[in-house]
Amino acid sequence: MPPTGAAVKGSFHARKLIRELQKRGRGLKSLLIMTHDHPDPDSLASAWALAHLVRHFCRAKTRIVYGGIIGRRENKMMAEQLAIPAFPVKAGELADWPRIALVDTQPAFKNNRFPSRRRRPDLIVDHHPRHSNTEAECAIIDEAVGATTTLLGEALLSSGVPVPRKIATAMVYGIGSETQNLGREATSRDMKVYQAFWLKANMKELWRIAYPKRPADFFSILARGIRHAFIARNIIGVHLGPLTTPDRVAQIADTLLTHEKMRWSIVTGRFKDRLHVSLRTNDPDAEAGRLLRRLLGKGKGGGHQMIAGGVVELPPEAPEFEWRQAEEKVVAEFLKAQGVEDSGARVYPFRDETA
Repeated sequence: MPPTGAAVKGSFHARKLIRELQKRGRGLKSLLIMTHDHPDPDSLASAWALAHLVRHFCRAKTRIVYGGIIGRRENKMMAEQLAIPAFPVKAGELADWPRIALVDTQPAFKNNRFPSRRRRPDLIVDHHPRHSNTEAECAIIDEAVGATTTLLGEALLSSGVPVPRKIATAMVYGIGSETQNLGREATSRDMKVYQAFWLKANMKELWRIAYPKRPADFFSILARGIRHAFIARNIIGVHLGPLTTPDRVAQIADTLLTHEKMRWSIVTGRFKDRLHVSLRTNDPDAEAGRLLRRLLGKGKGGGHQMIAGGVVELPPEAPEFEWRQAEEKVVAEFLKAQGVEDSGARVYPFRDETA
């Protein structure tokens, strides 16, 4: 049986997804479902929910893949504890699948391994603003919700498809993580789907996922993020330097924004040949995604009103000065956009000069 709350009315986009799957039916033999690189809970839950819908309506073979790694301990715990069938994409694997879907991302975002120059996806399901270059056989993009998981949840609930407890648990964590427990960019639709699946979710599993044992690396980076953080007016930020997982950038940005006097946080971190950038604000009308797109360039950054992320690509084996130039350019241009004169504006209140 579907969770209590199956009476949740599916949105136009949810109904469109159901109609699309019903139309394809048994004609769809297989579907490769791809998330964005270094998948977060919203992308993992969305991909799993889509796979469940595809198997129900089309009886098709599915496989969930992602680029990069699942680095953040909570995300890794979610995948392991719930046994989410998501795997690193293999070299040449995309050529073996005639049908590919993207969830929680779009080809033009360049944060996925989809070969957009050679083909276009059969299906896109996403809640990020539609990129002008986005094309697909069927694109279901709903910016009116706070999480892609919400859209998939509406499709599951309104169609009456039975939902296993582990998938229900993933749905709750996916929405909760993306909206910071319904406190950030959450809509009434996010709340309704969250509440409907909450009734069937495994509370003990949710607790284990949300409060995992953390590696020493987490605490060293947290210490680095606080110790080297700068403040300029109502902006707090830091350059984290080399990282073992890019997830730390967003994690530290969220943490720094909890400083009581701050309106913005901006954090950079180096991972392989990319400088990862996370931008956060507590102003619901700030349009962080649009701002970061303007700073980094089209296709390199984006997001929503209060959260945004992007990357700056550097040449392989780039020297230290190039990394520092890239870091400083991002922060300097952001400060300028906020009307802050960078020269002498930054202070480092947590730095221990004797250390």
